[in-house]
Amino acid sequence: MSISLVFAKKLDINQATVEDLEKLPGIGKKTAQAIVDYREKNGPFKSLEDLEKVKGIGLKKLQSLKPYLTLEEGEKAKQEKKSSSKNKNLSSNPEVNTPIYYYVDEKGKVHYTQFPQTVPSKYRNTLRPLNP
Repeated sequence: MSISLVFAKKLDINQATVEDLEKLPGIGKKTAQAIVDYREKNGPFKSLEDLEKVKGIGLKKLQSLKPYLTLEEGEKAKQEKKSSSKNKNLSSNPEVNTPIYYYVDEKGKVHYTQFPQTVPSKYRNTLRPLNP
């Protein structure tokens, strides 16, 4: 089956699971996990070019992946950031007010994130806030 038939809809890099990413041409389990780990540690990707910061993805691989990827959630996050920056009641230091969440995957590994929207959908209902 042709790859173009498999990917009728572009994959949102900020919502994709390891399993989703493994279906991309040239992406194996290790690179897919590196993408998800990078996103969990650093927050949503702001551009597709940010993928070059992930170990295992260079310019050539990025160019081959671009036709299959989108940043739908990244665009939403930008719009939300713009609208929230207009709100005068926000703290001057948003990092202080950003809660940290955690979840445990099926292998028992604990994952921490400040960006619950980047958590794979199968774990979202298990997210718990980390008490300070």
